[in-house]
Amino acid sequence: MLSTDFCTQLPEGPLAVAVSGGVDSLAALLLCLESGRPVLAIHARMFLAARDAAALEAASASEERLADTVTRLGAHFHLLDLRQRFEDAVVRPFVEAWHKGLTPNPCALCNRRIKFGALFEEAERLGAAALVTGHYARLDRNHPYSVAHPLLARAYDARKDQSYFLGLVEGERLSRVAFPLSSLTKDAVRFLVAERGLTVPQPAESQEICFVPRTPQGYRDFLGRYGADMSGGDIVEKDSGRVIGRHTGLWQYTEGQRKGLGIAWSAPLYVLGKDAATNTLLVGTREHTLVRRARVTAPSFMVPAEELPATCLVRLRYRQRPVQASVHADGEGMDIVCAEPLSLSAPGQVAVCYDEAGRVLAAGLLHSLA
Repeated sequence: MLSTDFCTQLPEGPLAVAVSGGVDSLAALLLCLESGRPVLAIHARMFLAARDAAALEAASASEERLADTVTRLGAHFHLLDLRQRFEDAVVRPFVEAWHKGLTPNPCALCNRRIKFGALFEEAERLGAAALVTGHYARLDRNHPYSVAHPLLARAYDARKDQSYFLGLVEGERLSRVAFPLSSLTKDAVRFLVAERGLTVPQPAESQEICFVPRTPQGYRDFLGRYGADMSGGDIVEKDSGRVIGRHTGLWQYTEGQRKGLGIAWSAPLYVLGKDAATNTLLVGTREHTLVRRARVTAPSFMVPAEELPATCLVRLRYRQRPVQASVHADGEGMDIVCAEPLSLSAPGQVAVCYDEAGRVLAAGLLHSLA
């Protein structure tokens, strides 16, 4: 039996487990049940209205299988309808960011506003002492900073670590949160569930944005429903300032992209930026894709700004190796200066600052890079 020690530092009372139907949340549910504490499983219905008829039918069937599995395991199943709140708090800000030429990160926003926002609040309303999820991240309760709550930290399995996507979550809520998969690998999680003879209600894992249809025209159709500009425009080369081609809609491009430009040039060209006001795509050669400086807005501090080390480890996008950087916080955001050049990230993505022990100290949205 795997350890259920994650429960020992949580407040007394029932545990609410966020269950999606995937193997990770099912494993978290099993570990909570094996702890001997009362368990409530909460499934949030979030984006069903944004999908086609076939996806709606599949999601409904998955919900039924999940409810049956939870009940057979001995936990109470609670269905929470967050569709309108998800639309207002995640989907529309995502679309608005695209309108501005940004490349938003809806998963980070969803974690803050929905999973550890609305769903967390519902767990409290139902009398749960804490919310448990299947995220791959750690909580460090023995850190050296002045805050009383635990600090989010990178998971032991670096390949599955999700601390980057959790960086915007309010730190105060982490005292009533647990991540029982923090020390497990994905293979260990799959084994845990299979060993108990369980079938995963929703075996397919989402690798893309959950509310955008997975079709060849998924992005175009989705953004078009919200009035996004699908028209083409000029492609401008940075060094010369010349118009060298036509793009087929800014929504199809992101900073750092190389393929799909359709332009013959003396050197490979990369997307450097998007100007939504003029519907212009800026491109340039590889040396222009390396950045050292970033301005971050809408910061979320896990520790007081004055306790940020002079040098942190910073990630400007997911899967990027953390690098040493100086971080200066002011009243409106943070300025980051990296010790080495990094591949270009996109405005709208999340920047996360860690200390040497892998604890998350602060995060925010990338506003500009240079």
